[in-house]
Amino acid sequence: MKSTVKVEKIVYPGKALARGEDGTAVFFDGALPGETAEVKIIKSKKSFKEAILLSVLSASPIRRAPVCPSFGFCGGCSFQHTGYANQLEIKRSYVCEQLKEYEPLIGATVPSPEELGYRNKMEFSFFAQDGRLLAGLHVKKEFNRYVPVPPCFIADKDTMSVFDTVMDFAQNSGKPVYDKKLQSGFYRHLVLRKAKRSSEVLVNIVTNKDGAVSAEFFAPLVKELGNKAASVYWTVNSRPSDAVYADELTLLSGAPVIHEKLIVKNREYGFNISPFSFFQTNTYACEKLYETVVDIAPWAKTDRVLDLYCGTGTIGLVLAPCTGRVYGVEQIPDAVKNARENSLLNKIENIEFVEGSVENWVKLNKELEFDSLVVDPPRSGLTPKIIEFITAEAPAKIVYVSCNPSTLARDLKAICLGGRYEVVKIVPVDMFPQTFHVETVVYLKRA
Repeated sequence: MKSTVKVEKIVYPGKALARGEDGTAVFFDGALPGETAEVKIIKSKKSFKEAILLSVLSASPIRRAPVCPSFGFCGGCSFQHTGYANQLEIKRSYVCEQLKEYEPLIGATVPSPEELGYRNKMEFSFFAQDGRLLAGLHVKKEFNRYVPVPPCFIADKDTMSVFDTVMDFAQNSGKPVYDKKLQSGFYRHLVLRKAKRSSEVLVNIVTNKDGAVSAEFFAPLVKELGNKAASVYWTVNSRPSDAVYADELTLLSGAPVIHEKLIVKNREYGFNISPFSFFQTNTYACEKLYETVVDIAPWAKTDRVLDLYCGTGTIGLVLAPCTGRVYGVEQIPDAVKNARENSLLNKIENIEFVEGSVENWVKLNKELEFDSLVVDPPRSGLTPKIIEFITAEAPAKIVYVSCNPSTLARDLKAICLGGRYEVVKIVPVDMFPQTFHVETVVYLKRA
């Protein structure tokens, strides 16, 4: 069913909110505040409807032509149709929408230093189209259809130069694309990583197992890449899952890691990045995020900080110089290993990382003395057990780093219940320009 609607605002996660003739909320992608649009209703529920945009009948003055010809079809970007200053304001607006009672405390969105070309990691899928071997990104909301690349305007330009070289090799190698249904074929994924400050590029070609292929098969590619790639890996993944796993990992050429630096509060932090290391995908915006974490609260050299969901320990590392002691807890073994390596590499001694489920760890380690807390949970937010732990232990200050304004709102309500904590300051940070994603940093103090 077609309908003409007028957009009221953009709400999280980046959806246009309009009203139908009966006043029912209609959510869809691709429109901007104030625009009149023709939409097709694809799902109707009691309190709202979902739609797809057919055409913009009356365009907003903030609308612009997207830089990418695949915008709207590719799942990578959602906001290319408006300027960057507008994107920042839209992201602040839906943080305000989720955290209405705290709106006066919400600062302007901290911008990313790079609007395009910011991604230091890209994971492309190989696929076949009209008999050609191609690689690209998923179609929006679909996992079995792909958008061919190039171009990709949010990827670092050096990685895209390497992409072209790898594709020339793959297309002339005589090996087919992996077929997920048949679980046969060869090429599966191409993962490219760039260390922004050293300009080193890591290439990881992910294939299915093929007994006839050895490292020698890739020798022409390694030669052609030359100094464009500091590290070239070959990963064999024989699992049916479409995720990138390593049943076998072979270093074909170069160093085992590339070297990145973060500069936070005028201090340099070094990181060694391997094919499967976690590292924030926007290097320079990552620095802005961590500076926000340092600046938002009155840290002291006497503070004993508990860092839950610490990942590879980067937040703890940047807090260590301005606090007394940091204890990081993370359940992913490889992340904890990376965190410990990072602390040794940066010669930071007042930090300790432990491996374990956050929920189990807080239950078994109630004797740990801490007076400050940092949490950086997954999109699902904090579990009831962690909320209970926080309110029972009552640290003097809490810094919550969130990637989901919706679960953040829920968790702040629970933490502040009964006036136990006061929200002091909220700062949105844009780590992913051209997309709907936003990070939010919140400082709470014990009442």
